[in-house]
This record gives sequence, C-alpha cells and structure tokens, in this order.
Amino acid sequence: MKNQPHCDRIVVNSEVFLISYFIGSLPTAYIVVKRKAHIDIRSAGSGNVGTLNAYEVTGARAVGLLVLCVDVMKGSAAVFFAFYFFGITSAALSGAMLGVVVGHCFPVWLKFRGGRGLAPAAGAMLAVAWIFVALWLACWSVGYLFSKNIHVGNLVAIIISPFLGAMIPEDVISKTTWSAFTSPQIVLVYSLMSIVLLIRHIEPLRTLLSSRKGGT
Repeated sequence: MKNQPHCDRIVVNSEVFLISYFIGSLPTAYIVVKRKAHIDIRSAGSGNVGTLNAYEVTGARAVGLLVLCVDVMKGSAAVFFAFYFFGITSAALSGAMLGVVVGHCFPVWLKFRGGRGLAPAAGAMLAVAWIFVALWLACWSVGYLFSKNIHVGNLVAIIISPFLGAMIPEDVISKTTWSAFTSPQIVLVYSLMSIVLLIRHIEPLRTLLSSRKGGT
C-alpha cells in the first residue's frame, strides 16, 4: 500500500511542467523527415508531426521507428528528470507526464502544431504505471480489430481506457505504479492526458465522419 495519506487531489508542479513541455516540444518527426527527405512534414501526408505520417511521407520504416523510439523516450525522460531533480512526488511526476504530452501536441517551435501525443504519453506511463499502457493497447486492439482503422483504434482506446482504468483494483494499481500516487490520483492524471490526446484526434475523427457520410 501507499505510504502516504489517501488524497484524490492532484497538484501539478508548474516548474516541472514547463521543463517537461520543452522536452516534449522537441519536434522529432519534423527534424528527422526534414533531414532525411528534405520535406516539411506539416505540408505532406496527413500533416501530423508524428510517427505514422513520418513513415508514410518517407516510405522508410527506419524513419518511422526512429521517430517512435525518440518520442517514447521523451515521455520517459521527462518523468526521470522530474524524479532525479524533484523527487518522487505526485506533483512532480504529474507535471512531467502532463507537460511532455502537451509539449509534443502543441510545440511552440512549430506554432503549436505538433503530433497526437500517443508516443510520449506511452513513454511517460511506462515509466510510472505500465498497467495503463497494457490497458490502452488492449482497447486499441479491440477497436482496430473491428474497424481495421488505426485512428478508430486510437479513439476507442483514448475514450474507453480511462473508464476501465478506474475499475482496476486498487491493489493491482498499487503494485504497478510508483508510490507517489494513490489509485485515484494516477487514474485522474491518466484521464487528463487522455483529454489532451482526444483534442489532437478531433481532426482524424472529423475525417472519419466525413468519409462515412460520403459513402452513404
């Protein structure tokens, strides 16, 4: 069990949030695609500054894999930075997790037009509470299985996994989460991250709905 009083409230360390924002705002896909293919990824393919579009624009799996790995590491790096300099506190870790995702999705360097945040979110959650990554992947698999569409899988996982996460037994969360968090706290942080991800998935959702209407 956690060695701290039960508290559902989340306090975010603003200093950690800002530092993690700049870590997350490193536009990996933009830099890699620009160097490898001399293309501005924002004006090619879907225009998303992320793994899938980097692969589709360049046609190179190595590029997509490189972008994915670096973006995942950004999420973990922000968490470990917070841990090393600010200690294992819910305020520091929450600031890191939220900051790195917001930075990736809305980077100041690209006029706040970044990626969709899945990779850094996964990196941050893997470092803090891997059980939620496993849950997300399970939800994504179900969504993709029935739709055969990556974006549908993403949306299903983003919307459903926070609700399912709240149903995970507290002792399971306790064994798979850093001791800084109570069960309600980590579910709350995970839900806030999911809201940011959902905002960045509004565009593909609109595209999906438009294509459905066009086919009727």
